[in-house]
Amino acid sequence: MIKVYAAGGARSRRVLWALEEVGAPYEVVTVTFPPRLNEPGYLAINPTGAVPAITDGDLALGESLAICEYVSRKFGGNLTVAPDDPAYYDYLQLLHFGEATLAPPLGWIRRFAGTPNALTDSREMFGARLALVAAKLADGRPYLAADRLTLADISVGYTLGLSDLFGIHDLVPPAVAAYEDRLKARPAYQRAYTV
Repeated sequence: MIKVYAAGGARSRRVLWALEEVGAPYEVVTVTFPPRLNEPGYLAINPTGAVPAITDGDLALGESLAICEYVSRKFGGNLTVAPDDPAYYDYLQLLHFGEATLAPPLGWIRRFAGTPNALTDSREMFGARLALVAAKLADGRPYLAADRLTLADISVGYTLGLSDLFGIHDLVPPAVAAYEDRLKARPAYQRAYTV
């Protein structure tokens, strides 16, 4: 059984959400944040000391989106898009967009909270980056890629949830907010966020 090392609202939520979407069995091991300082032995599981991490037999993974892909492939989920699918590159771009492009301004808010203009600059950058999400949802598309829920939605949906935590959810356009509400209404999302 997969063991998920999780802490609060960390990126482990993505992993739990993916596990719930595919109906995979798992066990949550709650660690005290930051585990690299508070959990003896955690570095043997994830040498970076970050959360999440999983173990599945001899396998240990410590990057949330890599874990999500592993989960989808192992348990036959439909959360990934095959490389020969015409929607693959759109999916791939959006999968990484949630973490590499949309999320950084939120981290800057936390890290540079006392720095003049940090909030203003971060808000502006986050708001501008939401334009891509809005464009992908144009014409009433329910999901970002491949006309179905994929890991791209889990990646971006997680970050949209963080925007509320960081007090900048007011920047989320109505169509994107409706998309986020659809994601939050999914039973797997709700189970993942109650663990």
